[in-house]
Amino acid sequence: MKIKKKYINYVFYQLVLFFVSISFYSCGYHMVGSKPLPFDSIEIKHVNNKTYEPRLEERLHTALSEEFLTQGIKVVSANGDVSIETTITAFERSSIATIDEKVQEQAITMRVDVKITDKSRVIEFSSMESPIRITFPSYGTVSESVVQKDRAITKACSEIAREIIGKMIIRYVE
Repeated sequence: MKIKKKYINYVFYQLVLFFVSISFYSCGYHMVGSKPLPFDSIEIKHVNNKTYEPRLEERLHTALSEEFLTQGIKVVSANGDVSIETTITAFERSSIATIDEKVQEQAITMRVDVKITDKSRVIEFSSMESPIRITFPSYGTVSESVVQKDRAITKACSEIAREIIGKMIIRYVE
């Protein structure tokens, strides 16, 4: 008797869940992020570097390519559904920790302007930067410090690329 009652309760709850789901979706609601993006490919145009730090444009281009591919968006060299133009407008290093007047840790700040163009509209984001503070140790030999700085630049570019793609997805899903 108890087994039959449990089975009836189970079926009842399944039916209620089914009807709630149908009514939820029939009203036109959808989960945020469940709407597919209106493009399958993107053209990343040449990244402009208006700073004195060399090779930032290569690193940002690489980070953008990797992040778009991670999101399942094909990166093409020309004639993409959407094109993106980026300009690195600022690159700053600042000391955040010293011991006996020797810098032990530094922070990187990088700002990027973005212009996204598709067939029907243009979206612009200005002064985008990493949502997290990017720091690196600057003690040890000069070559160790340079390696740490390079890693920090790569991380900053990756974080900015994620931020750009996140804002794009939010803008297109709206």
